[in-house]
Amino acid sequence: MLIRNPRIEEAPLQKDLMLFDPESSKFYVLNPTMAFVWRHCDGARSMTQIAESLEGEFSDVDRGRAETDVKVAVEELEQLGLLSRRSEVPA
Repeated sequence: MLIRNPRIEEAPLQKDLMLFDPESSKFYVLNPTMAFVWRHCDGARSMTQIAESLEGEFSDVDRGRAETDVKVAVEELEQLGLLSRRSEVPA
């Protein structure tokens, strides 16, 4: 499961989303697709579930593109320290 870094602050910026990392004092601007992925990384959804939601949200995105977009977005957000993965704990 994917989870947002809780230190990150966010603010809408027209159609985009601006993030601020107070630890590094860096700002990031996410386009609508990246912002969608960011907001859906709530610790309860998998990349597959986020891709399914993305496909439903954006009419011009098919399943293959949604999966690719989510994978690329997650990798970039992880590299920037904005997201992390947490293991699912068996019930």
